[in-house]
Amino acid sequence: LDLESRVLPSSLQASVGNNADIDEEQVKLLEHWVDELDSFETRLTRFQESVLAQYDELLSDGPNTRNGSGKTGIAKILQKLRNTTWEGMQRIESEDDSLLTNLLDFREEMKVMETQLVSAHSAYESLASLTAPHSALVALENTRKLLYGISSDDGGPLFETIEKTHELLNGVEASLNDCARSIDGGSDSLISTLENMAFVGISIEEVDGIIADWNALARKHGISAYSLPNCHMSIREELDGNVEALKFLPEAEEDQRIAREDYSYACQELADARMDVSSELSKSVSTILPSLGLEGSIFQVQLSVRPGGLENPYYGPESTGVDIADEKSRVLLAIETALPGSIGSTCNSFSNSAESMPIQSDSNTPPISIIYDEIDAHVGGRAAVTMAKLLADQSRTNQSGNIERPGNGGQIIAITHSASLAAIADRHIVVERGLNSGSTSLPIRTYVVDGSSRRKEIARMASGDLASGEAETFADALIRDALLRKEMPTS
Repeated sequence: LDLESRVLPSSLQASVGNNADIDEEQVKLLEHWVDELDSFETRLTRFQESVLAQYDELLSDGPNTRNGSGKTGIAKILQKLRNTTWEGMQRIESEDDSLLTNLLDFREEMKVMETQLVSAHSAYESLASLTAPHSALVALENTRKLLYGISSDDGGPLFETIEKTHELLNGVEASLNDCARSIDGGSDSLISTLENMAFVGISIEEVDGIIADWNALARKHGISAYSLPNCHMSIREELDGNVEALKFLPEAEEDQRIAREDYSYACQELADARMDVSSELSKSVSTILPSLGLEGSIFQVQLSVRPGGLENPYYGPESTGVDIADEKSRVLLAIETALPGSIGSTCNSFSNSAESMPIQSDSNTPPISIIYDEIDAHVGGRAAVTMAKLLADQSRTNQSGNIERPGNGGQIIAITHSASLAAIADRHIVVERGLNSGSTSLPIRTYVVDGSSRRKEIARMASGDLASGEAETFADALIRDALLRKEMPTS
């Protein structure tokens, strides 16, 4: 049976519906139920065999024997009773074709036959009984007695008329006897035919007992009587499945124990690796921070134990970021420098896709775009130059020994007023605000600068309108240094 068509006892449905484990005590209960229903099925099968054996003549081979068409009354019901079984009822779709329905119809037909047999005996009594005061034969004898009392003459017209009447009565008596024999007088009489159709050794009380036990078993399991055979098979399948499962339970529990140990070892290895990375990251970022204008700052990664394990797995960070108000961008830049790809991994970990869990940065990590908005604010001199070089490195694919670092050529967009940062950029875009006397809004103009126009723009960023010649010379130096920096291998 498939899961949708299974019918289980109401007391068992809750456990199965909640996927609860069935213990040994429940298995014993299932075994008791199966044995009980097996016994009832055997009893019912033997009853069917006994009934069909006694009605073998009515079910003899002939036209339309298999489907029962053309038959009426008991023969038609017996045909259905032969074609339906307890096992077949486990998959039946219509109650009208079920074994229970045919059994109930058979009981009703037995009652009809009993009524017919009683009527046949009553008909015989009414016709030919010598003890029934109102039978036809008694009425005939009474008629004769009355005729004898009319006259005692041995001749004459009256005598002849009475004799003729007696002769007619003799004919009536012969007809009554023929009728009586037709009702009860031989193997082909009405009563004999009805008795041959009646069950010998099977009473209606026996049928009532089977039907009553059927209904009692259905009530016991809290189901419809028509669903009892289906319930029988469902319980058997449930029992077979659980017995089979119990055989494999010790092996499964041992496998589970080993898997838990392996899981614990893996978790410990992961925790140790995270501790090593956090310690190394703390040292590396703390070393970089002074070069970014954060002298005296220390970056510390702290690991804490979170709820988890098999029962409550942990799937990702609850929060991310740093608590340094104005220097967040520079701290993130230092982290990305010490651990390339960390920003991309953090972005992936907050994806709505269940497949985008936090991943290790490797050569297959897709490039990302990062926008730094005035990361160099309040920073100048050596710190600004260092920051510009670190930002440029983020857009390159780095190599360290034989291990490819996870830069992957990400796109870096920096909004800046620093000449050092603008000089190292691959593309320089100027954003200007203009004046519009006819409007209160300020129009914005953007354009790309390159070659001499870029040199002049970098000079303007460095000195404004002062010492334009010296400023352009300084801009040339910045651009040349940036080109040399880009050609140097990364480490």
